[in-house]
Amino acid sequence: MKLGISILIIVVFCVEALAQDKKTGNEEKIPFQTKGRDACVMSASGQGEIRLKIECRNQDKTYSCEFMGKPSYCRAYNKNPKVFWNQLSEDLKKTTNACESPVLKHSMCPRAPSQSHLKQVDGSGNPNQQSDTAKPEKKPPATPKPSSKKTTTKSKSTAPENPKARKMAKENCWEFFQTFCTYMIEIFVS
Repeated sequence: MKLGISILIIVVFCVEALAQDKKTGNEEKIPFQTKGRDACVMSASGQGEIRLKIECRNQDKTYSCEFMGKPSYCRAYNKNPKVFWNQLSEDLKKTTNACESPVLKHSMCPRAPSQSHLKQVDGSGNPNQQSDTAKPEKKPPATPKPSSKKTTTKSKSTAPENPKARKMAKENCWEFFQTFCTYMIEIFVS
């Protein structure tokens, strides 16, 4: 009797797990309308690395774009993916062109790491032109890099002392916090 109940419980859990896998594998289409009156449909697919496809139509124009990212780094996504995507469509309603941004930062995850942001990987029509202009926008952060080089010159004095700390920080910390993690690891290792 106990064996039968145990097997039944295991089967129920396996079926539920398979049902959840099918839900994440299927593309659920979420319709929305932009500020520029473009009728759009958004669909997300994949696990881990999510591919978000947006297709928009207006009277005489049609455009589409694809974004990729790992929203699982965002707690709101892990808590309820459906609410996450619906809120993202609400955020996109406020734009005139759903594909105008090279990176989609979710309003529910303002402090999430950069890996959780959805980055544009493919676009047609207007988004392509805007993503080309976005590339030079990525170049200006090269000017802050010298400031980070200044911080690395400060940490260069500590880096030769413990290169293992830097390696551990690269492996275990988010990119934004790596210098801080290196410093803390050096303190605790010493």
